[in-house]
Amino acid sequence: MKFFWKIFFAFTVLITVVFSIFGIWAISQAFQTSFDKEVEESSRENRMFQYAFEMNMNSLPESYRREEIFAQLMKKITDNLDQKTYIYTVLDQDGREVFSSKEPGTELLTNDILGMLSEENNCGYEVVSSPNSRILYFMCRSQVGESVFYLENCKDITEIYKERDEFYSAYRIIMVMLLILAAVIIFIMSHILTKSIVALSDTTRKFSEGDYQIRAEDGGEDEIGMLSRDFNRMADNLVEKMDELTDAVRKQEDFTASFAHELKTPLTSIIGYSDMLRTMDMDREETMEASNYIYSQGKRLEKLSLKLLELIVVGKQELHCRSVQVAELLEEVGGVVTHGLEKQGAKLHIEAEDGVIWGERDLLISLLVNLVDNSRKALSEDGNVWIRGRKTDDGYELTVKDNGRGMPEEEIHKITEAFYMVDKSRSRKEGGVGLGMTLCSRIVEVHRARWTIKSREKEGTEVRIVFSEEREMADEK
Repeated sequence: MKFFWKIFFAFTVLITVVFSIFGIWAISQAFQTSFDKEVEESSRENRMFQYAFEMNMNSLPESYRREEIFAQLMKKITDNLDQKTYIYTVLDQDGREVFSSKEPGTELLTNDILGMLSEENNCGYEVVSSPNSRILYFMCRSQVGESVFYLENCKDITEIYKERDEFYSAYRIIMVMLLILAAVIIFIMSHILTKSIVALSDTTRKFSEGDYQIRAEDGGEDEIGMLSRDFNRMADNLVEKMDELTDAVRKQEDFTASFAHELKTPLTSIIGYSDMLRTMDMDREETMEASNYIYSQGKRLEKLSLKLLELIVVGKQELHCRSVQVAELLEEVGGVVTHGLEKQGAKLHIEAEDGVIWGERDLLISLLVNLVDNSRKALSEDGNVWIRGRKTDDGYELTVKDNGRGMPEEEIHKITEAFYMVDKSRSRKEGGVGLGMTLCSRIVEVHRARWTIKSREKEGTEVRIVFSEEREMADEK
């Protein structure tokens, strides 16, 4: 069942129950009030009857209490009471009727009040029903000398029962009209209340069908409005994640294509020169030239394999971080890269304050060696590479700077992509495979460091890396 109809039927049933209970209670209270009033009036009338009866009987000598005189006395007493409304009856102690003010031929309904009376409970009442009437009987026990009498007055109260039944009939008609009106109002209110939910449901369905640009309307400050805003945030995050996944798939495809291309070039050379050696008679010089090509391309494949292995391992292996003295770290890096720089006619300058970096020593060495090697490839003769280190307020900063060719500013954000090379021909000539900066990016990421790259053509490139303090890295571990 739709939520709209749930609201409609729930409120309709609720209003029906509430108004039915209220109407029945109100009519019952009104009837009870009228009934209690009748009982009180009957009680008051009976006391007056009893008072007049006892006073006259006590003033009458015992010798005069004969049936004829008793009847005259009772008629005199009842003439002064309300005979239009009540019928008065006197019973002796055996329950026999000794006087009644009823008209001749009038039949009174039998009641059981006499059996309920005693010396402690000397008054009582009962409503006796017949098919067309309801009679209220009120009786009190009265003692005159040694004699006991029962004084009874009765009244027809059929009218208040008819009035109650008429109220019930009228209220049923009112209830039907009220329910029709309430149903119309509830229908309209249900539509208004569920309008936002229906709209949100339509939006959700369209979104699930592929319309990722659709968004829910802001429904205000109520729960539906909050739900709409939450849906929009979820949709934005989902679209963002989908874009990220699409980008990741694209990068994966680019990586695969680039990797295949990088494998194809050296393998083509290796296969070609190998086939020449296998099928042709070549002199020593030609044989050496072919062998050198095979050797150089084989080394390039080896370097590509090692770089890929490092890239795969970084981030998957568990880091064994410890305090690394910057001076010792840079000294080891200098020992690795100095020979290559000097062979090219370049110089390495290391200027670093004493300090400590919290990290994995071998990965930090690989990071700096790759950065220096990239700088070396960009240098001409008499070029320079600087490694600087200094303490900062939030950790330790290492800077690798060169005065080489630099690169266009729009290329900077691409250099961390796998197999991307600013100058492909020169990079291949230098033995590059386009994975060095990708590896550096991963090492920086796993150390939770921050880095920035600045470069200008013909001026050089500067890479700044800020490592967190030791205690912060320890807390994260």
